Amino acid sequence: MRKKLGFAALAAAAVIGLTACSAGGANQAAAGGQTAQEKAEGGTEEGAKNLEEGSGTNEKPGADGQGEDAQTDGQSPGTSSGGSTSDGEEKILRIGTYMPVTTLVPWRTTSDGDGYIIRQIYHTLVEMNKESEFTPSLAESWECSEDGKVWTVHLRDDVYWQRGNELFGDELVQVTAEDVKFSYEYYLDPDNGSVRYTNLVETIDKIEVVDDFTVKFYLKDIDVLFEYKMYQNYIIPKKAIDEGWDFEAHPVGSGAYKFVEHVVDTRVVLEKNEDFWQEPGLDQIEYRIITDKSVSAIALQNQEIDISLAILPTEIAAIQSKDYLKMDDTGGSLRWVGFNCRDELFQDPEVRKALAMAVDVDGAVAAVYGNDAGVKLAVRGYSCVTPERPGYDNDACKAVTPSYDPAGAAAKLEELGWKKGSDGIYAKDGKKLSFTIQVGNNDANREKMAVIVSSQLKAIGIDCTAQTVEWGTHTTDIKNGNVQMYVLGGYSNLDGPLRLMHSDDAVFSPNCGYANEELDAVLDQAWKTIDYEDRCEMIAKASAMFAADAPHLAEWYEYAQTGYNTRVKDFDYATVYQALCSTERNVTVE
Repeated sequence: MRKKLGFAALAAAAVIGLTACSAGGANQAAAGGQTAQEKAEGGTEEGAKNLEEGSGTNEKPGADGQGEDAQTDGQSPGTSSGGSTSDGEEKILRIGTYMPVTTLVPWRTTSDGDGYIIRQIYHTLVEMNKESEFTPSLAESWECSEDGKVWTVHLRDDVYWQRGNELFGDELVQVTAEDVKFSYEYYLDPDNGSVRYTNLVETIDKIEVVDDFTVKFYLKDIDVLFEYKMYQNYIIPKKAIDEGWDFEAHPVGSGAYKFVEHVVDTRVVLEKNEDFWQEPGLDQIEYRIITDKSVSAIALQNQEIDISLAILPTEIAAIQSKDYLKMDDTGGSLRWVGFNCRDELFQDPEVRKALAMAVDVDGAVAAVYGNDAGVKLAVRGYSCVTPERPGYDNDACKAVTPSYDPAGAAAKLEELGWKKGSDGIYAKDGKKLSFTIQVGNNDANREKMAVIVSSQLKAIGIDCTAQTVEWGTHTTDIKNGNVQMYVLGGYSNLDGPLRLMHSDDAVFSPNCGYANEELDAVLDQAWKTIDYEDRCEMIAKASAMFAADAPHLAEWYEYAQTGYNTRVKDFDYATVYQALCSTERNVTVE
């Protein structure tokens, strides 16, 4: 059964949201202008300052990187390092990723940089496609009881643990329902350090093995996100845990590709699993850690890599000029300028609306991103639910969002009792309308947006200053309410609307004191509504209520660009985050 609930973690932030005879085999140095190695040695100013999202919890800061770790192995510019040729050589796919690998232990990662790789090694119960449908993986089919509290999962009977390692040797060992039960129960034990513990313990009451290939999950209450949790949690071998296996040094799962090596800050290499239930399209995958995105773009142009996971706007024109390269966006990721609703200045929603009227958000987005490169880089948004997500209703949110009107903003402040002093700054009851917009130091676009917003607020008589701080300080300040206004992004995946808009969330939620009991009630009902269309209506209603209260001054959707060689087949933006060999796709190279 393929069940469309419309909830999937394609994201990205950014994040970008975490994949051969070569086309265009002319002199690559001439085509690219500079080899990736030369670029790395010379350094760049832009680096990897633009943040892309983590895997659905919090945003992760990007990393600036240059020098040897950013090099791509130093191939000569005239040599293709692509995978196979038409005469039957090995099919090798080389992927440039800007995110260093933090861990290969499947229950400890929250980073896309890890997830890109781990998902190739291990099965999850379900996968997903670009239409946000959950699709079969280890689970062949699944169904939910009428009361929404019991999920029955039917497993494939042709999945085996990877061989050729010291754990299983040459023995062919089947993956069964007992393995699924063990994996989830292991993650449910707080002593095992699973990052999914809180997420699962609030949901699962018990797990029952029905037979070798059928398992039942009994839930404590209705959880419309349970398929998402089946997508998030990797199935691990009990034998490995029993024997104290080092998952970091040598991951062993049942996925299409087996671990070969991890050279820290340089590369991770995987190879085809010959026992996989279908023939993988690749013989080998090499993830190259290239933290400088401009270096990665040069490597793509010079055909030293086949895919670059994050293309800077400054590199788009060069990539578009190559007939052997394509680009695809990774879906819209939410960005916003927000108010700390706990702050005395911003407790009144009418004040927040007045300030929103003073800022030309459309013009600011155009100024920051340009959007003149022939691809979509960013668009103005009014809903905190992104266009690719269920419950998106931009028109309803736009209808309750104040329009750009600087004169109207000034008039509204006057009506609310704010008066300009001799210094030209609005004040009320002896308190000036003076504050900072804080932004993390990990994203140049957000820094630019903060500067533009502050300058437009200053223009009508508001003492506003943009302030950049270290990323960790920024997120801590937002969590603790130690900001006045702030710029942030993320929360574009499955549970984003719940965590962003709800006033009582146990996970880090940057709503900065915003609370609306009626909105909370709508969201609570939505997350216990099994019917997809009904749930979408509730989320749309909640997002319109959120927009009407103006806890955000501005919202927009940023689209990260992935570049890839045309000889990479069965690839699109969704593939970046998914298993490269599954029921939905089987990436290969020509």
